Amino acid sequence: MNTSFSIASTGIRAYQGKLDTIANNIANVETSGYKRREAAFSDNLAISIQNQAEQQKEQGRISPPGIRTTFGSRLAGTSMDLTQGALKETNNPFDLMLVGDGYFQVQRTSGDTAQIMFTRSGAFQATPVGNDRLQLVTPEGDILLDQNGNPIEVASGADFQVLTDGTIAGSTQKIAMVTIDNPQLLKNEGGAFLLNGANAVVTDTGVQMKQGFIESSNVDLSQEMTDMIKAQRGYQANARALSYADQMMGISNGIIR
Repeated sequence: MNTSFSIASTGIRAYQGKLDTIANNIANVETSGYKRREAAFSDNLAISIQNQAEQQKEQGRISPPGIRTTFGSRLAGTSMDLTQGALKETNNPFDLMLVGDGYFQVQRTSGDTAQIMFTRSGAFQATPVGNDRLQLVTPEGDILLDQNGNPIEVASGADFQVLTDGTIAGSTQKIAMVTIDNPQLLKNEGGAFLLNGANAVVTDTGVQMKQGFIESSNVDLSQEMTDMIKAQRGYQANARALSYADQMMGISNGIIR
């Protein structure tokens, strides 16, 4: 396959992936606790071309003896920006925010299967579970858990207060604040993360809880728009290169005929 075709086509796919990442960031600019993602590129397989086989003719050469070439680029992955989002005061007692590198521990039930998941979003809602008891759940219906892995339950109509260490006032329950050893391994599953190879530890240090606040998204809309313009320019340049390569191939085929 023509090298120009390969380089231009892989460039188009890579920039399309970057544009998709930016679009996802913009779509979540108002999502509580959302962490923006940054696309990273890498070279495809590279080879060395020895353009002069006779070593005695290399005397006095200024350029390198071998030309290093690649077959375009690819989207290597998207890394999560773990920067703390801005505080947003709501005065809602069920809105909680983690200050530090912590996560809430929640339980998602699908059929007969229950999964432990993790989230930065503290926009919880109270849902009745009988016997004048309430459970705190996320907008997706995931149940907030305590440090022992049990659902957080409060009495209906009771004054709900949470201390900075996650302890619920007048209760023995303590909202779990979890640290992840490698957050980049977390897998997003619609509003919450699965560990996917990372390890989670319930902690009492380094993380504090604020009641009546939620963490805003750390997406900077102006920066995302700037990145989008740059990515569009790169996409257009590669599309133009692909068009030129196609024209050159057509001319070559015409000469052969």
